[in-house]
Amino acid sequence: MANSLLFITAPTWAVPAATGHDFYTLFYVLAFALNLGLLVWEGHRRGYPLRTWLVVLACTTLSFILGTKLLAFSAPEWRQLVHTGHWPDSGARTVLGGAVAGTLTLLILRRPFGFSWHVFDVFTLPMCAAMLVQCLGCVLTGCCFGELTSGTWGLIYPPGTLPYLWQASRGLLPPGAAQSLPIHPTQLYTLGLCAAVGAMLVLTRRRVWPGGSRRLLHLGLLLSGRFLIEFWRDPAGEQVGATLHTHAGLALKQVQWALLLLAPLALAGWALLLRRARRTEFRPERIPGQHSGRNLLAVAALLALTAGLGPYALTRPEILVVKTLLLTVLVLEGGALLFRSAGTAQPARVALPLGLATVVLVLTSQAPADSARLDGSSYYSFTPGFVAGSYDQDKLYTPSGGCSGSGGPPVRTGYYHEYRAMGGEFAYVRPSRHRPGRTSYGLGVWAGREYVNAQLLTPGGPFLTASPRDGRYNGLLDINPYLERDRLLNGRYGFGYGLRLGLHLGELAHLAPSQGTSDFDRVRVLPDVKLWLGVRRLAFAQIDAGAGPLALGNYTSRFALGSGLGSDWRRSVLVGLAQSTHDPNPNMGFLSASFPLGQSGLWVEPYGATDFGRHRQVSLRLQYRLNTH
Repeated sequence: MANSLLFITAPTWAVPAATGHDFYTLFYVLAFALNLGLLVWEGHRRGYPLRTWLVVLACTTLSFILGTKLLAFSAPEWRQLVHTGHWPDSGARTVLGGAVAGTLTLLILRRPFGFSWHVFDVFTLPMCAAMLVQCLGCVLTGCCFGELTSGTWGLIYPPGTLPYLWQASRGLLPPGAAQSLPIHPTQLYTLGLCAAVGAMLVLTRRRVWPGGSRRLLHLGLLLSGRFLIEFWRDPAGEQVGATLHTHAGLALKQVQWALLLLAPLALAGWALLLRRARRTEFRPERIPGQHSGRNLLAVAALLALTAGLGPYALTRPEILVVKTLLLTVLVLEGGALLFRSAGTAQPARVALPLGLATVVLVLTSQAPADSARLDGSSYYSFTPGFVAGSYDQDKLYTPSGGCSGSGGPPVRTGYYHEYRAMGGEFAYVRPSRHRPGRTSYGLGVWAGREYVNAQLLTPGGPFLTASPRDGRYNGLLDINPYLERDRLLNGRYGFGYGLRLGLHLGELAHLAPSQGTSDFDRVRVLPDVKLWLGVRRLAFAQIDAGAGPLALGNYTSRFALGSGLGSDWRRSVLVGLAQSTHDPNPNMGFLSASFPLGQSGLWVEPYGATDFGRHRQVSLRLQYRLNTH
């Protein structure tokens, strides 16, 4: 029990690094998720095309992952890679290699994809935030540990951890010692460094600096801080360059000699850019265009690269990250090509994206969450997709003014809405401990745009019959955290229930103004609720509001009957009534389903709703499930 809590024991801190808990992998995944989430958000804020930006993120992420390992290879491991072509089975990593590889990849991709030098600055704050999370994982794991210390801030570790085993191997601990000797908390030093650099970047964010300068300052400060921290870091906790070398009477680690060269170069480059900017006209950031051909070519190149890496190049979480990004790009490209012409679906155009998606599943495959194990094993699910729709709003406004308070007869205005968005959901699903069922912890992110056209209508006359393209475009964004629980009460074939609770936050919709002004009523927050009751395998009733992407553009509530078609969680079909903000009749009929494609681990989730008029919704999502073990 002592190892399950963090507590203070004078004069040191005891760390809950109990063996059997893979803290490093957990925080590694969390750090990657936070980094990618912040990068997607920052790209959206700057106006980057989503599909192009995701391609760049996929390329830089893969290169970062490989760079952390390549620089950490020993000489025998490098010889194995060069002579045999087989990737060594090594778990060593260093963030320095990832930073170098990611920066070089961004240098190569910047010009072909149309980005300016400002794109380098986008990676600064997300990287600081991700390293904060990763440092916590390093503290709990015991890696990257420091040298012995007598200070009151030292960390002590239980048996079985890296610091304990290293000290025991050197004879510093008596047999059966309950804990290690205190060591410098170099992981916390790094955490403090990242927090300080991140705070500095936030405080200077309003200063007008040339593109790339913040990246150079960010790297210069991090490398300088890492140089100092190395004085307290034990060589056994260093993955790269731990050997001491003496030059001009100064003994430093190999990595410190490299940092002593790189840190001043980065800071000098930052100072030079700022000095040059004072003499020349400031160049604003250039927003790239959307190039589907280049996006698909980059995905194909990534597939060719991952196909030749071998089985030890990427761990399961890393494969999940890479596969998530590649499938997202392909689904978004397929949706864009399918609906390139307004209102006209062209299925032949999606052949290449779908073909590449199949290759992604084959070349980066690991054991999918198959049907036999879904009820007994936890798994991750990733569900990219797109949603589109249109609807009308018929509004009657009474002008104000005049002596009597009325400014004239009522004015009738019609609004035609058309929206499209792309994105996806990531969830962790674990089985119930006490009875058949499951619990899902998920996060959805959707982005797109909405077109709104307003026209004055004749009182009592027909509604709009056309939607001329002289209206207004608005951005859409939805961040959707949720918790979902499903339970079977009376055994595997018995009665059950399910409840989902969540929130939609962002720029969800732009509705007709309530007072007849030119400003639309912006919807910022909406609930996400779902309840089902019944025998899941046979028939059940479901009520939901704002389920997944149905909160974006046109918030929709549904009343439905469904069936698992003989399965609890493997497949389902829903049919019923959908209600939204369509005026004057808000009702639509809808049909949705979820079913697997063989044993690939891929699920297809189509949805369609219409009133057989101008009001319609359509979405298509592809879900991939991956067992955690």
